[in-house]
Amino acid sequence: MDYFKYCPWDGYRFSENDVQCFICRRPKYQLTSYIQEEQEQKKWEKILYEKQPYDDNYIDETFLQSVQKQDNTNNGPDYKQLISKTSDLIFAVNCVVFYLLSYFLMLHDMVNDQLQLYFWLVAAITCLIMFSVVKKMKTLEILSNFKSIGIYISILLLFAPVMQTVNQTYADNTIYVLTSVAILIYIFLKDYDYEKDFTELDVSQWASLVFSSLLASRLHNELQVFLMIFASNLLFIFVPILQRSIKQKYNSVFRVINLISTIGLGLSLLFFSYFLALLFFGCVFFITFVSPLQIIWLYQYKNTIRGPWDLPNVKQYD
Repeated sequence: MDYFKYCPWDGYRFSENDVQCFICRRPKYQLTSYIQEEQEQKKWEKILYEKQPYDDNYIDETFLQSVQKQDNTNNGPDYKQLISKTSDLIFAVNCVVFYLLSYFLMLHDMVNDQLQLYFWLVAAITCLIMFSVVKKMKTLEILSNFKSIGIYISILLLFAPVMQTVNQTYADNTIYVLTSVAILIYIFLKDYDYEKDFTELDVSQWASLVFSSLLASRLHNELQVFLMIFASNLLFIFVPILQRSIKQKYNSVFRVINLISTIGLGLSLLFFSYFLALLFFGCVFFITFVSPLQIIWLYQYKNTIRGPWDLPNVKQYD
């Protein structure tokens, strides 16, 4: 049997022949009997300022009584808030549709390459100016950004011939299937909450580089390849940075831009196919108005348990 090696009351060290404490004269307790006796004498309390004869991982019978299952019937998400949060997803879809529309125009030579070059350069300069105004950059910082863009364009022009030939051996069907998969990866894995740092590319941005390089290999000349890669980096890497900056300070402005771009893209698709335009508007309607209803309906099946381990919800008063 295991006995205490020291007296619990005064710290006297027992010898093998001792039957009681030499100082307090209390008997030499057996460990299990002592713990059971102490537990019978004193009930466990949820306090930290007093030592109790219980292990640290002891679970009281009141534990299950304090566990509460969350009531999802009255505390569900708000429908209006969910609709407002779909704007980021709609904007990402708009960027993808606009990029594919530009690719279609280049592939079928429906717009002059020089005109597209001017358009994307003006778009890049406009985005950079907007970013500088929102961030309130100094003149030296703005000039440094323009210098970086110039260096980036020069490097991209050098690699354009390589990007045109790197995927030419693949069949068109293979290219378009891989492009579709990469686009889905971009949309589903995009950081819509802006929790990640923009100093490194995430999975969605790498996916955008993949499908842009795949589509660029189907084009006719090096200038078109350069424009496709440049447009991809602008729409899927730089524009999200500008989008976050605008939303943080001018959320209403972002909503107006998103609405105008959605209507403009839908009307542009009407010139190519009524079916594509109807499909686009249908997707926008489903994402904006139907998917929030599905989230609210699924919320009732959310099984969340609240217990003593949760932090208390402290009400804020003005």
